[in-house]
Amino acid sequence: MKRYSYRERDYAFAQLMLTLRTTIGLTQAGLGERLGVSRRAVAEWEGGLSYPKAERLKAFIALCVQQHAFAAGREEEEIRALWKAARQKVLLDEDWLRGLLAPAAPVRLSPPAGTPAAHAGAEAVAFPRVDWVEALDVSHFAGREVEVAELSQWIVQERCRLVTLLGMGGIGKSMLASYLGQRLAQEFEAVLWRSVRDAPSCEELVADCITFFSQTPPTAFPASLEQRITQLVARLQASRCLLVLDNLETLLESGDREGGYLPGYEGYGRLIGRLTESAHQSCVLVTSRERPREIEALEGVRSPVRSLRLAGIDEQAAQELLSDKELSGTPAAWQRLVAGYVGNPLALKHALAGPAPPSAALKTIGGAGGALAALAAGAGAAGQL
Repeated sequence: MKRYSYRERDYAFAQLMLTLRTTIGLTQAGLGERLGVSRRAVAEWEGGLSYPKAERLKAFIALCVQQHAFAAGREEEEIRALWKAARQKVLLDEDWLRGLLAPAAPVRLSPPAGTPAAHAGAEAVAFPRVDWVEALDVSHFAGREVEVAELSQWIVQERCRLVTLLGMGGIGKSMLASYLGQRLAQEFEAVLWRSVRDAPSCEELVADCITFFSQTPPTAFPASLEQRITQLVARLQASRCLLVLDNLETLLESGDREGGYLPGYEGYGRLIGRLTESAHQSCVLVTSRERPREIEALEGVRSPVRSLRLAGIDEQAAQELLSDKELSGTPAAWQRLVAGYVGNPLALKHALAGPAPPSAALKTIGGAGGALAALAAGAGAAGQL
């Protein structure tokens, strides 16, 4: 980042930055938080002492477009002038600019069937565009109150741009992501769930995401994966979107502690890396058994990139989860049951779906009923899941 001495201040660029920031209505600290830089960095831009790096400038431009800070009808002209004034070492990305200026307003949908129509003159309700077909049914979601509160804080209040849910198979990562998506949908203009369990190519997945997050879907896509990712990032900068990528461990080398990708799927590393590094106003929620290596360098307790490793559910959540099974037992029996299955919701459900245990296992444990006793007696095998 080039710096100027007292006599070399770039006052023209400084005035541009100051005018745009005040038009948006943010303080220097507020803008710095949105762009992932310090208040001092913003002050130096507005003092003509330094220039933002290309990625920061692109994020700032995207924010200005979203907040209508540029003159109507002259957005492209003013963006080009700002880029030139900022003396960037790289040319303005034309594909990124076209994607940024493409219409991206949220679609207003009619109320669901069975909803009484609003009375005449009432303001229409804006719904986000949602593709949640592959998400899980959360009608029987139980527990995880602490995790839901923490993740909601990260996503809504702190506006984290990438959050990873980690944990063993069956621990409830996808269920929690599904619940969060439905709970927080109204905070976004568009919400998309995509599972990579069937291992689609990265080029295919990115093209699918670009199509969904575009008001007018493009007729063609760049051949280069890097250019496709750039177009996707532009859309995530222009609109507040939620993108869920489920089952990322499918594409990772099993047992590789460094989070390496399977042959032919290395492009996903670049995708996760760009979504992690690029400043944007959206949130990408990833579920995986293994931690992708691209997030490690940037994640932290105050970073916009964070991860949460899920532990097992407690006895109360287990009772809610299995309430339709009409089990009964003492607190000690429930504790032994949950501990035996490591608090794994899927393992607990599978235990009840299995064949009836032998009669010898039906002895009462801590006063529990027969079915619960049988489960607790066989719970030791769960540690192998």
